[in-house]
Amino acid sequence: MEIRNTDETSKKAPGDSRIASALESIGYNDRLREAVSYYEARRGDWVPARITEVHRDRYVAFTAGADDKIAEMHLRLPGSMAGEGSEALDRPAVGDWVLARRVEGLDGREGPAGMIVEILPRSGILARKEAGVRQEAQILAANVDFALIVAAAGHDFNARRLERYLALAWEGGTNPIIVLTKIDLAENPAGLIAEAESIAVGNRVVATSIVDGRGIAELASLLFPGRTAALLGSSGAGKSSLLNALAGSELAATGAVRLDDERGRHTTTRRELFMLASGTPAAGALIVDTPGLREIQLWAEDEAIDEAFPEIEAIAMNCRFRDCSHDGEPGCALREALDDGRIDRARFASWTKLRREVAWLERKDDASLLRAAREKWKAINKSMRGYTKERRSKQGSSR
Repeated sequence: MEIRNTDETSKKAPGDSRIASALESIGYNDRLREAVSYYEARRGDWVPARITEVHRDRYVAFTAGADDKIAEMHLRLPGSMAGEGSEALDRPAVGDWVLARRVEGLDGREGPAGMIVEILPRSGILARKEAGVRQEAQILAANVDFALIVAAAGHDFNARRLERYLALAWEGGTNPIIVLTKIDLAENPAGLIAEAESIAVGNRVVATSIVDGRGIAELASLLFPGRTAALLGSSGAGKSSLLNALAGSELAATGAVRLDDERGRHTTTRRELFMLASGTPAAGALIVDTPGLREIQLWAEDEAIDEAFPEIEAIAMNCRFRDCSHDGEPGCALREALDDGRIDRARFASWTKLRREVAWLERKDDASLLRAAREKWKAINKSMRGYTKERRSKQGSSR
């Protein structure tokens, strides 16, 4: 079940062992502790908190409470963050860690309340280009360890969409896991799993069914207490049902799937961070449930695309020319691999399309504005006042 403890927030500093233990249960770690230490001299009664829900004018967060428990805290943004001209990257997202200053009675709700003072350095960011024409990133979830890319057996399974999600996961520095749901409905389960594994190229694929329980224990074994996973996928893929199966209770609303095309209606209407209680299949794990994404425009660079297609990138390194466009140049290793069947033509077409999409985005509209947005995105992933994030060197190094 979801933690909803509204005990009074402890007045002790994060360094206290009991408070540290409570915070660690919701993802607090040495990286964040080092960042918080920067503010120690002027912190006063600031407390670390983790955003679980984002509403129009307020935020809900977990923080350390009394009796070594987690408390729910209601937060607001100062005008400097919420005012006109502020950008999405400058505002907290679900999964973010923030420093908050207590303000008694600020929200008029039971339990502690406060004002957000700082957003702590992010790690493992899942983001896409904001829908529409604006050149801005939309953060889906922050401080994510695992991206659970959910696809249902049947009409929802789309190899090209999975490749997009994999690129999105790699760009943010998260470990992707492809989760096939409703595998009990698949006409050829083994073939579907094999196809997903060919797309995953070394990443884990788990086939699940909430009907017969298949794969739930296997997936739960990949999730750890204090570590965060985010569910990504289209509406009707079974994300909320999967969350409920892992939680052993109804945490998220689920809806019926249309019989004509096996697609679901949007049941999750906002992103929310849950902590799974003891006694559940994935006890102690943190999971972000997200609404189904109709549009997946990448906010990424070529490096993330290449990481989602490692077999293609490995061969491309053998091209005669470093700037080979793979479109007829002599000595093109990719064209040779296509001709002799070492590279799947559909995969190559998808890789080419995604790279062109990223290049088009870089040229679109005002190039100088886009460069500024890109630089801000890079800065978000690197540092806050001298703190440098360690990027994972290989998949699974965080386990």
